[in-house]
Amino acid sequence: MAKLIVAIATLGSGGAERVLSVLSSNLADSFGSVQYVLWDGGEPFYPIDDRVKIVSLPEISGKKGRNHQLATFRRLIQKERPELVLSFLTPYSILVLLSTIGMKQKVVVAERTDPKRLLAGGKAGLWLRDWLYRRADGILTQTEYAKSCYDEKFAGKTKVIYNPVTMSDEQVGMALRTPKEHVFVTAGRLEPVKDQTMMIEAFEAFYQSHPEYRLVIYGEGPARESLQKMIDEKKLQNVVTLAGRTNDLWNKMASAEAFLLTSEYEGMSNALIEAMCLGLPVISTKVAGATDLIKDGENGYLIDVHDKDSLADRMACLADSSDMRLQMGQSASEVYELVRQDKINIQWVEYLKSKI
Repeated sequence: MAKLIVAIATLGSGGAERVLSVLSSNLADSFGSVQYVLWDGGEPFYPIDDRVKIVSLPEISGKKGRNHQLATFRRLIQKERPELVLSFLTPYSILVLLSTIGMKQKVVVAERTDPKRLLAGGKAGLWLRDWLYRRADGILTQTEYAKSCYDEKFAGKTKVIYNPVTMSDEQVGMALRTPKEHVFVTAGRLEPVKDQTMMIEAFEAFYQSHPEYRLVIYGEGPARESLQKMIDEKKLQNVVTLAGRTNDLWNKMASAEAFLLTSEYEGMSNALIEAMCLGLPVISTKVAGATDLIKDGENGYLIDVHDKDSLADRMACLADSSDMRLQMGQSASEVYELVRQDKINIQWVEYLKSKI
């Protein structure tokens, strides 16, 4: 059976790493051998099937620096001769394609963010990415928006596969059966791109006419201190909570009345998908992923980026109508059929095997 090597930065707590955790057993079932090769090393945060070999480039290289890792990865490919390399995350896909120049190695890259956002190298980084991606045998995206961006340059190479949800049938629609609190909830990394400041400003306006409500924000990140300062200055500390990380997110979200997402851009928000599958109505900015799954006014609301007035207005619409919340939540839970783990796993395996 064919060999598969999967390259990624680490196996930490991010969305791409979570996808690889979910896929690990199916990949091990479907390929003769599977290796997860880590450019930056580290321990897995999510469980990985024992049959998957985890290789740390910093450890086997024994030297620091990308140049040494590029050479080490190239030697690994020459030794293992995999039928296919799957690479996650743009900067590391660039490294994979650079390290395999001159080799007849099949490579598929998996994109996880907005393709039009500048890389660390600015426009030069985007040019390098596009030049190297011409050598890729396939480009996987999470959303139709991302696919459309690459179709402009690489027509016929791209395919959309949504993120899988590992929810049981009993958990699907759980929020529809859970007693409600007057709470709006969100989950995500605390950083400027998630624009939780706009969310807090919108909640402040909404709160003037709905003082019985609270806003709970799950997640950690570099913006925690500035967000807490903002909450304190607005004297909202009794109604807006930075709740940190939790291992029980679904149960905690299920008692909320709706889920909010205010990002400036996204690859595909796992938290948004999970909230919808739980049966929560959602209000989201018009970012990739959200525009794939949300039918405005049917299973949630879509608003423009930075539009705090529209967010406050949509929050009031949901707060004032339990019937609307129930109807939207029921429609939102139907998204599960698009993202259920068994279907997504099959799509991944079939696609990867088609490239061998």
